[in-house]
Amino acid sequence: MNESYQNVLQRLKEERKRKKWSQEQISRQLRMSQSHYSKVELGKRRFTYYEVQYLYGLEVDAHYIFTGQKSGTEQEIFFSNCDYRELNFYMHILAYVAEYLYVVRRLGNWEKVYKELKYIGYITAPDRINDNSLFALRRAVECSQQKMAEKLGVDIKKIRSMENGESLPDSEILWNLYQFFRIPPAVFIKSERGMVCAIGCILSMLGEENREHAMAVVESFRSVIS
Repeated sequence: MNESYQNVLQRLKEERKRKKWSQEQISRQLRMSQSHYSKVELGKRRFTYYEVQYLYGLEVDAHYIFTGQKSGTEQEIFFSNCDYRELNFYMHILAYVAEYLYVVRRLGNWEKVYKELKYIGYITAPDRINDNSLFALRRAVECSQQKMAEKLGVDIKKIRSMENGESLPDSEILWNLYQFFRIPPAVFIKSERGMVCAIGCILSMLGEENREHAMAVVESFRSVIS
């Protein structure tokens, strides 16, 4: 297990205690046994893809658990009533804006956001929403299946299986996808709440003026997709 994954487990425990939940209480909500949950916190077991989905549905900050980032910008209100398709599109728009302003216009204050969204833009494009996200990502970064397997700490058979839709990423694979490519688990598990938090964190990287600029662009597309 990657040692840094321990940080995820520490934040998981932190969030559980913040809610004053016992392991038994949170395990019931995650539809798993208390013994299995205990092994997750100890790093002896991974959350399955579906258990991560359940985690994102709880009243905990799952985005913070996986990324260490907390949002809280007032602009999240705008996104809170959007469905996943809309959120996916808005994420893509933000990636496009960041790329244009940093790469083309060379505005240095957009560098951090550009780097955060560099790869998200590829897999959130409207014409790729039904594609296999892992395959779309690998194609975008021009990475072989073998190299991707090495990055994610799995064998090549697992990569092939996930790209073929025969298996799904567990919690550590999802975390590695964020560590290497800055793509939060919410994108892969299609969590609306998680996407709102992810967008909020991205906007919080900008100063107030640039944040308002980004929101003006996003809102200009509202009538197009509504």
